[in-house]
Amino acid sequence: MEQRQQEYLEYYRVRMEKYRNDPVFTNSFQAEKAICEALESSSTLEEFKEKMERGQLALNNAKAQVRDKETARKKLNDELLEKIRVKSSERILDMLDSATSDMDIISKVNEIETKTNIEISVDLFTSVFYSDFMMLENLEVWENAEIPSEWRKEFTDWAQERVEEDRRIWKEQYLFRAREWKPDWEFDVDLIWEDRHRRLIPVPDAMIIKRIEQFKKLKGI
Repeated sequence: MEQRQQEYLEYYRVRMEKYRNDPVFTNSFQAEKAICEALESSSTLEEFKEKMERGQLALNNAKAQVRDKETARKKLNDELLEKIRVKSSERILDMLDSATSDMDIISKVNEIETKTNIEISVDLFTSVFYSDFMMLENLEVWENAEIPSEWRKEFTDWAQERVEEDRRIWKEQYLFRAREWKPDWEFDVDLIWEDRHRRLIPVPDAMIIKRIEQFKKLKGI
């Protein structure tokens, strides 16, 4: 075996050993092993090149690495009940077998991730509910505050201005931005109870139920 081929073999062996006994990258190990075996059994680099092309070893290697990574990501997002984020891995895994080249994989992965990221962004608009808790608490205080009669109208007008300003921001910013991505988007209070959102709100269920009604009244939904 000539020196250059020996150097290639050492390089591919290092790549293969990186994945040995790694439970996450079992497919990657087998794909790297196939390349090493093809090189070891070749008398020349030209013969190795022919085996790589005939067996589509480079493509299989790319598929193996993507499959291992996305399988691991899917497992994590399944465990976290991330129903939106898991879609990216599911879609990538579904398309892998039909991919015809490295560039085809890259193109399709980018396309899938772009689509899923839009869905994730839209889903994240649900977080405005918890970010509005301070405003909702203020409204509760304002509604129950004991105000001297001579100041009540001034205070009531001031509080109403705060509500109207909040609704303006809701319509001109949140609704507008969300509908840029999803034209028929409406705030879905049921999503608040989905684990990916609920676990980020550190208050009892009874408080969430109370705040939901206040939130709907504040936003006019």
